[in-house]
Amino acid sequence: MILKAAGIVLCLGVCYIVWQYLELKRFGVTEYPITSSKIRKEHCFVVLADLHGFSYGKENERLMNRIRELKPQLILIAGDMIVSKQKDSYISALVTLKHLVEIAPVYYAMGNHESRVNQKEMLAYEDFAAYYRRVKGLGVHFLQNETVTLSLDGDEICISGLELDMDYYEKGYIVPLKEDSLTQYLGEASEQFQILLAHNPAYSEEYAAWGADLTFCGHNHGGLIRLPGIGSLLSPQLTWFPKYNDGCHDLRGNKVVISRGLGTHTFHIRIFNRAELVAVRVLPDHNKKG
Repeated sequence: MILKAAGIVLCLGVCYIVWQYLELKRFGVTEYPITSSKIRKEHCFVVLADLHGFSYGKENERLMNRIRELKPQLILIAGDMIVSKQKDSYISALVTLKHLVEIAPVYYAMGNHESRVNQKEMLAYEDFAAYYRRVKGLGVHFLQNETVTLSLDGDEICISGLELDMDYYEKGYIVPLKEDSLTQYLGEASEQFQILLAHNPAYSEEYAAWGADLTFCGHNHGGLIRLPGIGSLLSPQLTWFPKYNDGCHDLRGNKVVISRGLGTHTFHIRIFNRAELVAVRVLPDHNKKG
């Protein structure tokens, strides 16, 4: 009886290992249609978050092919293309970015992994500085608490990249965002269609209140472990049952889209939580006056 039970446990363990191996080799595509009275033409944006130097095939071929199929006008990165302590992830991220700029213009906001290593006291600072220079040399637009305005088919679109202080990534709890912090970081939100790239989704309500029509976040990797009917169990920031970890949320009439991320680090698990590439199609809302 004991041997039979041990055999069942071993079989389940092997099945779990195989399942997780396969899950970490796959990603899905989630598409969201969003309407806005501020735009007149349809636009497609592809969003990457938390790739962490991961590759789906040689030079991320499978990921690149899927992005090409979506035909995005812009590629938006909501942080953590790298793992701060793994220099080989910088190389992989560079290769991926090299291919991305061949598809569409790329706008890149920093996540906690980029921000952490972008400090002179860090051992890998010089490596990250070299990575930063090479990424900019590819034509990628880094947005560090900056806003750019561009015209897409006659529509004026503003893209802001938020870089929060590292204090806001404390493990185990969420540090409240100080009042008017977003205005101090970024200035006032634009009256044009305003996109915000903000890595940490814990402050989704603050992003909407600031005035972002459409915010893209990552960071929580979908909550690592998702339980059917319950949702996320634990975030990589080690907070239980994170409220904002994936999906599209309507807050104050503004949208916050949170990616489950494309890669992993440290905790290499995804239970009922497949990696995802996000695509958003923004459609004109003719029923509302702009």
